Amino acid sequence: MIADRIENHRIYAPLGARVAAGLEYLAGLRAEECREQPVELDGRNLDAMFQTYTTEPEEGRFYEAHRAYLDIQYIMEGTETIRVANVGRLRVSTPYDADRDIAFYDRAPGIDVVLGPGDFTILYPHDAHLPKLPAAEPSVAKKAVVKVLL
Repeated sequence: MIADRIENHRIYAPLGARVAAGLEYLAGLRAEECREQPVELDGRNLDAMFQTYTTEPEEGRFYEAHRAYLDIQYIMEGTETIRVANVGRLRVSTPYDADRDIAFYDRAPGIDVVLGPGDFTILYPHDAHLPKLPAAEPSVAKKAVVKVLL
């Protein structure tokens, strides 16, 4: 997991052309440009989706992790806590679904990363994540998620 400010995106170019392209896209994105439908940036290699929601407690929720794609999650408005844990330390609750590129895991302790406007995190396949958690109190968050094919 990497967490940083979007203005520092260029230092992550060595992570690969797709990660660099995803971060570059997010650095130029404005909240008012968000759409309800995903945006294809480079075929199945790189795409963006947008979410607006109110953060909510963790009860009844699960960690998620992906294998084929990594996530770059970027907060444009509001605040959100994303809890991150290594998948090797978690118990599977729903096995991996290759068509959806997702598996779910039971809640367990993890590292809480608080993100506000202009913050992003890069989540790799070993980074199970529980997004949409409130920071100090519930908040309406506007977020872009770029999916990067590994």
